[in-house]
Amino acid sequence: MTRIILRKLFRAALTLFLVVTFVFFVLRITGDPVSAMMPDDTDPAIMEQLREQWGLNRPLGVQYAEYWKNLATGDFGNAYRDGRPALDIVLERVPATLKLTLTGFLFILLIGFPMGIAAAVNRGSAVDRLIMTLSVTGFSLPNFFLGILLILVFSVNLRWLPAFGSGHWYNLIMPVITLGTAGGAVIARYVRSSMLEVLNAPYIRAARACGMSERAIIWTVALPNAAIPSITVIGFMVGALISGSIVTETVFAWPGIGRLLIDSVSSRELAVVQTIVMMTAASMVIANLTVDILYLIIDPRQRYGTGSGE
Repeated sequence: MTRIILRKLFRAALTLFLVVTFVFFVLRITGDPVSAMMPDDTDPAIMEQLREQWGLNRPLGVQYAEYWKNLATGDFGNAYRDGRPALDIVLERVPATLKLTLTGFLFILLIGFPMGIAAAVNRGSAVDRLIMTLSVTGFSLPNFFLGILLILVFSVNLRWLPAFGSGHWYNLIMPVITLGTAGGAVIARYVRSSMLEVLNAPYIRAARACGMSERAIIWTVALPNAAIPSITVIGFMVGALISGSIVTETVFAWPGIGRLLIDSVSSRELAVVQTIVMMTAASMVIANLTVDILYLIIDPRQRYGTGSGE
């Protein structure tokens, strides 16, 4: 098991390194930050002075080596416009994004598992067909479309909820629904599939033969076994939440990292964008690594090489 974990740690570190390297070079070959920030009639001498001040006139290889050297000392660079540390700017937005994504993750679990269980228990019935129809619809709706639709209905027409802001708990309602609907639909389908497989297993029939109630069988026997395959999907939900938060925060003017990323890309704040990408990639890598380790703990077949994973 230790060797498997070390292998996964190496893959995680390699993935993070490749992501950071890719973003570093792409940001620098796709545009000049000085040209993007300064007016068109700016004196070329001033623009060249700024490039020299920010180190943008040096070869890419030198900039890349300097970037990793600074990272080793905890220096993520400074914003060009105000000179503030990029890490401080990003950390200011972290609480808002965590508030949105954690609530969205809870929303995914609260709608995904009950809907999947209900669909499996009522297989082939009207309840099953309704849940699967809602699941397909929820997964098919793009985040931006669902968000705008909710704003039109509940903010513009009904005037029940604010269209933007983050000051109160009710500001979370529409962003969380927008962010979590697709994930909840995916979880519902996976839980239904896993539950159907488990409910036909021999040990379920044995539990029924022993006189266990159907409710006890579902919640204490079937669900724990059906949840094992869903753990991997839940790990992928972290990535979906992070990527979805970029769109959701933009639609609802939510003051989080996603909105900061859009603004920073537009203004060519390279240090801020790199810091956001690094933190995002690290979050996704850690989440998937945690899921892999949990899978090894929960499913002994993975530890001894008899499962499908290793």
